[in-house]
Amino acid sequence: MIDKVNIRINRSKAKYAITLAKSLSPKDTTAINKIWELCGFKSKEEFDESFETIYGTTFKDYINQL
Repeated sequence: MIDKVNIRINRSKAKYAITLAKSLSPKDTTAINKIWELCGFKSKEEFDESFETIYGTTFKDYINQL
């Protein structure tokens, strides 16, 4: 039960990361590199793992496709 809740929370945070990334300039690399922190993840590794699990690609690759 707790795992399902955590997955939903991480999915929500990942969607928020996408929303933030779309609103930022691609030249704003400082904010993009810290987006995991802005979205409430405890570490960049947790963010990367959750994002890749949910979307099947890395956040960096996703941003490059925008």
